Amino acid sequence: MNKNFAQILEDFVSDGKRKHRGHDGDCMNEENIPHFMKQDGSNLFNDDIGKKLGKENILKYTEYSLSSLYMSDNQISLEEDPKYETFINIITKASDVNNEYKWVDDYFKYEVKEELNILTPQSQDRDFLFRKYLQPSQLKNICLLRKYEQAAISKTPEKNKVDAKIVSEYIVHDSYRKIMKAINFKLSHRIFTQVRTFHSKYGNSDDIVILVMRYYKDENFLHPLFHDRALVQIKSYLNDNKYADMTQKNLLNYTEIFKPYVSLRKVENNFMEQIKDRYYGAF
Repeated sequence: MNKNFAQILEDFVSDGKRKHRGHDGDCMNEENIPHFMKQDGSNLFNDDIGKKLGKENILKYTEYSLSSLYMSDNQISLEEDPKYETFINIITKASDVNNEYKWVDDYFKYEVKEELNILTPQSQDRDFLFRKYLQPSQLKNICLLRKYEQAAISKTPEKNKVDAKIVSEYIVHDSYRKIMKAINFKLSHRIFTQVRTFHSKYGNSDDIVILVMRYYKDENFLHPLFHDRALVQIKSYLNDNKYADMTQKNLLNYTEIFKPYVSLRKVENNFMEQIKDRYYGAF
């Protein structure tokens, strides 16, 4: 294995102090793709990979979110659920821009030998998401490596009502999947995801993104893991925490338009892990 690859990844894991421009990786479109992504994915890394994956390409931002599961009545499929159609229409009317994406997420956990684990228990926290975009065409084969950390929220009335995470995001080549396995990262989950995104106040600092996500067993997106439910999230992204209070208030106020369809809330830290385990167990 190329030693430089391992060093790049190790530097990324340990990097927690650099400040970078925020970026909505879940809701990228042609207008907000960074300049080094505006090219065919297969040609991104033809030259020196060390130069292409320089640390200046790490994006760091804070993600604020509220989540819920939409479940149809009587377990009917979402395609046949008129209430779900109404729900989507309400979101569409309340948004400025909407898009659809497909991607595959690989969840990696860092494995350490028992003797090392005793000496450096913090190594257990090196968990990553590897995302490969499948659609739309301008994002096809673009890959992201992400690390999530819990963010501290200032003491305001909104504290503990909104989930906040620090996201470190790195644009990488598809070969990183194999490289990660070679340096003690274990693939714990693979999930195929179809996402509909809706922006409110698109392009402004108080932009709110609504994501409606469905999960599938296959790369052709023919067999949903659950036919009667979708994960709904609203998110805002900041790279300047002085607007954190206002952002949390905006998210909490925005949840009103979703009633009575879903009750968006801050979820337990293991909420997404439970969903992943449940979906993964459906294979």
